[in-house]
Amino acid sequence: MDTLTQMLLGAAVGQAGFRRRLGRRAIAAGAVIGLLPDLDVAAGWIGGTFATWLHHRGVTHSVFFGPLAGPVIGWLAWLMAGRRGRAGPPGQQPGEQPDCLRSWVYLAIMALITHPAIDLFTSYGTQLLAPLSRFRFAINAMPIIDPVYSLFLVAAVLVGILARNRPRLAQDAAAAALVAVTGYTLMAWSINDRIEAAARDTLPDATRVTAYPTLFQPYYRRIVAETPEAVLVGYRSFLSDRPVRWQRFARDADPRIAAVAATPEARLFAWFAMGNLHWQVVPGADGGAVVEARDTRYGSAGADLGFWGIRAPLDAAGAPSGPVHPFSARPPVSGAVVVDLWAEIVGD
Repeated sequence: MDTLTQMLLGAAVGQAGFRRRLGRRAIAAGAVIGLLPDLDVAAGWIGGTFATWLHHRGVTHSVFFGPLAGPVIGWLAWLMAGRRGRAGPPGQQPGEQPDCLRSWVYLAIMALITHPAIDLFTSYGTQLLAPLSRFRFAINAMPIIDPVYSLFLVAAVLVGILARNRPRLAQDAAAAALVAVTGYTLMAWSINDRIEAAARDTLPDATRVTAYPTLFQPYYRRIVAETPEAVLVGYRSFLSDRPVRWQRFARDADPRIAAVAATPEARLFAWFAMGNLHWQVVPGADGGAVVEARDTRYGSAGADLGFWGIRAPLDAAGAPSGPVHPFSARPPVSGAVVVDLWAEIVGD
């Protein structure tokens, strides 16, 4: 999920499990440690979009990362706190509590583990078994950004910060928020499954029907259905009886697609998109063309086929005339877009 929510979740984990033993420092440490797995986006700063697709949600999001890196990170946090004479709660000397180091280590492990745990419930794909496997796990439950989810955590962390002398209240507030976001996630997962099952019943000829979350809320879902001839895209709200209005995107059988699909860049993109691709050939200038593939998991009105993809230019003879490169087709967010989304959610 988004960076702020990951930090809030780490803070809530630190507050729920370690506020009484480590003081309010557990909140700040949980926030910082909970963010660390997303430092893998630095690969994109060096290698560009393809590197981001390959490395983001990779090794640092593995189930092995927390147990292996957590003890080192927890030990470093303990050292930093000890140098300030504050390895334990305020007023306690560093050596007075023999299991204080253990608390820092457990905090680090838990903050690192919960990061990929919530990422798993988004459609992006998380390499939980890296580096042993590059398989991308994804549960289509939550959007990347959900303000309600984040607000549960904000409220708990505020209690933890303001309740200076009431650690039990702070821990209970954080624990309640963690239970609430867990229930909220399971509700969103159930909504997705119900919408997906209803759509599948109306499309008996489809080879695959998948529902995906859309931004900011759990109720409005993007549905992608595949048939041998086309990809169908529609939207359905859990709060409305309005039927799905399908858009049909024919599959292109142009043989020039195969040559581009065989390139390393296209194979990487297909792996990143978990096979959810739509290919087409777009006529270009001087008799040439552009082969284009889009990731169909993410989209909205104005970009129904997908927010991003890859393109490769071809000359008049059908041979590649330039490199395969990524592109973005994400429409700008505006007040009108938000109003239209709300109308779709409630069925107005």
